[in-house]
Amino acid sequence: MKKKIAIEFGKKLAEKRKEKDILQKDLSQQCGFSLNYIGIVERGEKSISLEKVFVIAAILECSVHDLIPDEKALLLEIE
Repeated sequence: MKKKIAIEFGKKLAEKRKEKDILQKDLSQQCGFSLNYIGIVERGEKSISLEKVFVIAAILECSVHDLIPDEKALLLEIE
């Protein structure tokens, strides 16, 4: 379940970043995170801290909720 959440978060992050027409490189610079870290998070290879989610949401000018995977869909996959 934890891995699935990271993967789905990464997909939503990449989707929102692309909607805003922001490159990974630019997002990493604005957030103060490494480019490698942004890529790892987007691929779902690493979970992200809540504090970093808030930083990214602020940079992308979106709600934290916009980046969080749908819990109902995740729960349906488990059953």
